[in-house]
Amino acid sequence: MKRSFFTIVALLVAIFVVSCSPSETRRVVILSTNDIHGAIQQFPRLATAVAACRDTVEVIMVDGGDRWTGNAYVDKAEHKCLPVIEMMNSIGYDVATLGNHEFDYGQELLRERISQAEFQVLCANMASCGSELTVPATTIIERGGIKFGFVGLVTNFADGYPDGQKSNFEGLTFSSPFEKAVELQSLKEQCDVLVLVSHLGDDMDRVLTVDATEYDLIVGGHTHTVLPEGQEYNGTLITQTGKSLKNLGVTVVEMQGKKITRLENRLVALADFAENEEVKAAVEVYYQDPYLSAPIGSSKIQLSKVGLANFMAESIAKRSKSDVGLYHFGGVRIDSLRKDGISIGDVFTLEPFSSTIYTAQMTTDEIRQMIINKFNDSVNPKESHRPDINPYGTSYTILTDAEGEAVDVQFSTLKEGRTYKVAMGDYMYKNYNFPKNGAHEATGILVTDVILDELRHHSPLKYTNEERISIVEQ
Repeated sequence: MKRSFFTIVALLVAIFVVSCSPSETRRVVILSTNDIHGAIQQFPRLATAVAACRDTVEVIMVDGGDRWTGNAYVDKAEHKCLPVIEMMNSIGYDVATLGNHEFDYGQELLRERISQAEFQVLCANMASCGSELTVPATTIIERGGIKFGFVGLVTNFADGYPDGQKSNFEGLTFSSPFEKAVELQSLKEQCDVLVLVSHLGDDMDRVLTVDATEYDLIVGGHTHTVLPEGQEYNGTLITQTGKSLKNLGVTVVEMQGKKITRLENRLVALADFAENEEVKAAVEVYYQDPYLSAPIGSSKIQLSKVGLANFMAESIAKRSKSDVGLYHFGGVRIDSLRKDGISIGDVFTLEPFSSTIYTAQMTTDEIRQMIINKFNDSVNPKESHRPDINPYGTSYTILTDAEGEAVDVQFSTLKEGRTYKVAMGDYMYKNYNFPKNGAHEATGILVTDVILDELRHHSPLKYTNEERISIVEQ
């Protein structure tokens, strides 16, 4: 039996009633999501949870960014990305920040989707220098007799821009989120509770609280971190729900007079809730796309994220007649792929970025430098100090020092002093730090075309989930 949301809220709220009579205490629940990535299939359960909560207490709904890119039925809808906005409107969101993936389909589309949103979209550290895209930095919402101030921030750690193709940010500048957070914490003078809606990642949120000490709560996103309970740093409660609407953040705020007496966060799993039938019917309409839903192939095994990276690295290498294929795990947008009935929609969900293949002539040492630079990446730390560049044509071991920094890479098959033709996606070529001394080519070949061809002509796929990267301390 599915759990009642009333039960969950009651468990959180009951603690507080013991010490305070209802007449003295004002209570509001902030419901939060982040990194939805087009997971509209979860909205029927979200609708059930939110409706039951609204019947119980005053609610504010907040989203921490990255509302699309990750579901072909959203990203390739007739009105691209609109399904997730329509679902959020139906649920009754109040405020959201911009994530880096909001920019994936260009500023004109983003402007149109913001105009269609029935909730306030904020971003304090984005400014126009010729672009028509503008949003407010802050807003104040009064609910249940409590004034909540909201500040929105987006990451700018990729050379001063959010993660993504730099062409999507033309005419925009992105200032330091840390400096903006400090500057705008003065909003606390106009409200009772100050909330930062942050698409920086929980690691950067912790850094931010060192100097920006006036924020009571951070509704976070970007790193897809599951924080079962809020974590307090320097007097600020940091929260994040993971990704793809698997969880809902529930933050109970209680006040007596001007004093916050309770601030507590929990995650609840949306799998525990029944689906709202009306919302389910609306979602099913979006999935009635005969092109995207058509099965085109199969796999001998269910491929994990590692198996999919193996598949993609090998496929692009073979298509471009390269010796080595490299594919980054961040470009593999699903955690696994079913064995049977793999559809065109599955492929565009796996690779939603319209990535193309680049090839480069690279020496063994230049490949080594790319891997070391990425592993030790201090500019984009959420992707560092873990396996990132998945290979075809070799496996490799990263050797680290006592501090965990990569100092060398040993390849299983590549020969020192040799030059290899290496295939990779355009994002890696343009954004990863490595020497570009040899000849290179922008092939223009779409990665999705390669994957579709493999499924059409070589099913069942015979790729494995074997890991090709190991990390060893010297």
